[in-house]
Amino acid sequence: MDLSHLDLPFFEAPHRDLAQGFTDWAVRDLHRFQADEGGDGTAAREIFEMLGASRWLAPTAPSDVQTPGFRRFDLRSICLLREISAYCSGIADVSISEPWLGMLPIMLAGSRSQLERYLDDYLAGRLLPAFALSEPEAGSDARAITTSARRGGDQFILNGRKTWTSNAGLADLYVVFARTERAGGISAFLVDGKNPGLRLEERVEVMSPHTVGTWTLDECRVPADAMLGEEGQGFDIAMHALEVFRPTVGAATLGFAKRAMHEATGRSLSRTAFKKPIADHQMIQGKLADMAVAVDASALLVYKAAWQYDLGHPLARSASIAKLFSTEACFQIVDQAVQIFGGLGVARGTVERLFRHTRAFRIFDGTSEIQRLIIAKDVLKNYGSEREFSGLGHSP
Repeated sequence: MDLSHLDLPFFEAPHRDLAQGFTDWAVRDLHRFQADEGGDGTAAREIFEMLGASRWLAPTAPSDVQTPGFRRFDLRSICLLREISAYCSGIADVSISEPWLGMLPIMLAGSRSQLERYLDDYLAGRLLPAFALSEPEAGSDARAITTSARRGGDQFILNGRKTWTSNAGLADLYVVFARTERAGGISAFLVDGKNPGLRLEERVEVMSPHTVGTWTLDECRVPADAMLGEEGQGFDIAMHALEVFRPTVGAATLGFAKRAMHEATGRSLSRTAFKKPIADHQMIQGKLADMAVAVDASALLVYKAAWQYDLGHPLARSASIAKLFSTEACFQIVDQAVQIFGGLGVARGTVERLFRHTRAFRIFDGTSEIQRLIIAKDVLKNYGSEREFSGLGHSP
């Protein structure tokens, strides 16, 4: 795997050591997880447990649990873990990313007692968390959720339906976002996976190796101290979690793009047409050149966003730029890799796997359209705040 971007000034020595160590481990221990193993989630759970046992989940924990407000992370390290995982195996990326997204709201806004109860088990690979925000009629418009939570003595009682939840029916703990009456807004709750008020309706079969499902909360009772953060703070928690998560999505698609480019380059050198390797044809060289440009640009945007976050700068715009560009570029790279493979490219088990694995990233965790709206809103908000060149004038 090409890790030459680690020479960029975005990284420090610990990041380089982490990347090299994790790459060595992944090449040695993840090679057997190349098959399309989404289904029942067995492979993803096994890898998650391996990650925990080998202490590779430790870099996903908050950098300082004492930080007031939302806690912070070493986002560059988490991006490196996702990039390397995705390069090795799609199911490996699922195994590290989806549990982290499930744990992220707790690590961001959980009380000390909630962290003490859940964090160590998550880091050891013993607690599989899940993020439950989307509903059948509330995807991009998260404020439209209708799952409700009413107070009943020293408990909250949750009712509603959730969908597109990774590890649905498998998770040990769900972070459920529901509408509360008193605050008139959305709150977050920690729901044990064995709660009798949970019922899995169906597993949703998707192209990528994600285990997602639709499920119901029916008079699901949780103690009052299962609330995460303050009442009515749930929407802010969810949006902040997704904002922090988005550069890592860009990192994963960077890993997939690098793998596709590697496979396409090898195929171009071994496949012949018109009595010479297709790599000698200029049209193929053009495709490889476009791949290289997009890969380098993705790496710069992803790690610029992570670096800015680690320095304490605002993240929303750079996170959306990183996710938008990297996910869109990745799909184009994978599509051209399929083209370079020719007929073999659509045969099961070749680069067609990357085609299926990467399409969903332009939808999950904020669609490309939503990312464009976030970016444009920031552009418009900041128009005129930059110092102008006095000699250029202004348009009428």
